Formats: sequence, C-alpha cells, structure tokens
Amino acid sequence: MTETDHIQTTPPELAFPVAEAMVRACRDTFGPTLRAVVLTGSMARNEGSYLVRNGRRELQSDVEAIVVLHDGAPLPSRHSSRALCRLAQSHLADHGINVEVTFSVVHANYLRALPPHIYSYELRACGVVLFGEADILSLIPDFTAADLSHEDAWRMLTNRLIEQMESTGDGSLQLGGMRYRSIKLCLDVASALLVFSGRFEAGYRARLVRMEEFATTFEARNLPVDMGEFMPLLRQCVALKLEPERSIELGPGFEGQVTSWAWQAWLWQLQRMAPASAEESVDLMVRAFGRAQGIKRLLRGWLYAVRRMGWLASALYWPKWTVTAMKGLTPRHAIYLAAYRWHMACSAQTAAELPTSMDGVRELLPVAGHPAPREAAALAAQLVWNYKEFTVETRA
Repeated sequence: MTETDHIQTTPPELAFPVAEAMVRACRDTFGPTLRAVVLTGSMARNEGSYLVRNGRRELQSDVEAIVVLHDGAPLPSRHSSRALCRLAQSHLADHGINVEVTFSVVHANYLRALPPHIYSYELRACGVVLFGEADILSLIPDFTAADLSHEDAWRMLTNRLIEQMESTGDGSLQLGGMRYRSIKLCLDVASALLVFSGRFEAGYRARLVRMEEFATTFEARNLPVDMGEFMPLLRQCVALKLEPERSIELGPGFEGQVTSWAWQAWLWQLQRMAPASAEESVDLMVRAFGRAQGIKRLLRGWLYAVRRMGWLASALYWPKWTVTAMKGLTPRHAIYLAAYRWHMACSAQTAAELPTSMDGVRELLPVAGHPAPREAAALAAQLVWNYKEFTVETRA
C-alpha cells in the first residue's frame, strides 16, 4: 500500500503530488534525522475542498503536516521552517498545484504531551503517516470525547469569529471569501456544541451524524441555537465544504445568521466555564475566567507579547498592559473581549453612537495604532492584527 492509498477520496491527480511533495521536501531538508511525516487537517480526514476549473480539479484546502525528527536532532528555526514550506509549495507548483503548505517540526515528546484538544483528538484519529514509523500517532494520549477541553472549543469558535472580520466579502466559495469562512464558522458552531455535550467526533461527516442525533434529544432544547433552523443550514454547509462545486444556494443573510448563532454559542460556552461567582456581565465573566486560571498563565501571556514585539519596542505599552493584566486579562482574553464588544457595537448601536462604542474596543487591544481609528472596519483590521500577532503562534 502506498501513502496515497490512505487519501481515499482525494483525486489521484492531487493525492500523489501532495504526498510526494511533502515527503520529498522533508527528506531533502532533514535527511537521516527524519523520523516521520504525518499529514493532518482536512486532507488527512478525506475532507479536502476542491473546485473544478477548465476541467481540472483545484485544491482549496491548506496542506498541513507534522514532521517528527529523531530525539536529539536540532529543531529548525522559524526561518528554516518557512523555507521548508516554500520548498514543498515549489514542488507542488511543479505539478500545477498552488496551495499553502504548513509544517510543524517536532520531537516525539510533542505528541506524548498533546493536551485533550480537538486538534489532538483528530490527529490521533485521522492523521495519515506519509513516511516513517507507521505507529507514530499511537504516542498521542487516547482521549475520549468526554475528555476534550471546553476552553479549547471556546477558543476555536472565537478564533473563527475574529478571522471572519478580515474576509473579503466577495460572496465566493474561495478560501478566504466571506461565504467560505461563514461555512467554516457554521461547522465550528456544531463542533463546539458537540464538545460541550461530550459527543464530539473526528470529521465533518461524522459530526453531522452526531448533530442529527443530538438535535432530537431533550438536552438539545437548552442549546443556544434553534435546532430546527440550524440543522438544515448545517447540512448545506457540510455539503459545500466537502464539495464546493455543488450548486446549493444558501440564501441572503446567511453570513449574518451564522455569525449571530456563533456569538450566541460563544456566550453560552463562556457562561458554563466562568466561575459561578461571576455576575451576568461578559466583561466580568471573561476576567473571572482569566483569574481562575492562575497568575502564571496570566504572566506567560504578557511575557509572550513582550518577546513578540521586543523589549524596547513594547516598552511604550507596558503601562497599558499592566492595567489590563491587573483586570485578570491575558492578551488573548483582552482581544477576545474586544471582539465581543466590536460585535455588540456593530449590531446594537446607532451610527452616531458607534465611534464612542469603538473606544471601548480600542482600550482592550494590546496595540492600538495611530491615529486611533473609530470606524468599525478600520478597528476590525487592527483587532485582527493583534489577534495574529499575539495569539496565533502561542497557546498562552
């Protein structure tokens, strides 16, 4: 059996080049120190998105992989890791495939120490070993759906909501388009609800089946979204994610409806995670949730921000960051709370009140640009920049 035999539903004209390019780039770069190459993400789950143009299938999903080196082998720098991604992308371009490639280069201890998160669960269940030790994924702890972290599901949903702020709004199904991101957001609402109910499954198809079952239970009446309205749209989103070329009309207002459901689910999750002593205020719940995680976690988040910007460049912001930290907010939680305030300001305030409401968003951002924007779109761009700068490459 070849590596591409595992990628069962991927068209052969895409499956072979992807497997060959990933393995070739890693072997050329790491030589005998390479222990395994593991395909992850939607392609590993047989759920990659493709479009047909001019009679050719085009890969729309990113290609992601874990590269495991033998213990003792030095891990590459960030610059070297990016060069590895460019090398694989170059190999794929030789086959006429233009797609973003992401590698995470680790030692085996990384797999052993993976926490009970959605990513860990799906990697163990669906990861495809393209090269090396066939049983390498057995090093990942065998979590059950009931073990999965509620905070991880909440973070996932918040991240998708923030990423949606930078969408192009072109209505297309292209990766990065507003409609595509709204489809992904709808799928992640379902994922988050399943994690909180202990019913999560690996893969969109399996999760749709579990949601169909869940929607008929008495417990589903307490969910933050109406299952009678949500389930038909979820079925359409699963179909479009797996087969983007299908002619399914989602209808006007789709993006707004999904965003509304996602924020309702976000608040519902937060209410179940925050300490019982927190009052019914989103600000207080987020702060109480942050304080409950301990001072070490709080400091780790702000130290990451300092290192990210550099000691000298960040010094200007230390007074503001100190005040924010004293409120119990990490950079991540401050940005998340800013996103919620932005959403509420855009959905509830009049045009005249909007600038004042946006001041409440700016005060939470670790770095607010100059001159200070008060328009919703300009501030959304700054919010997304803070999210990418201070949260994407860390769990802090």
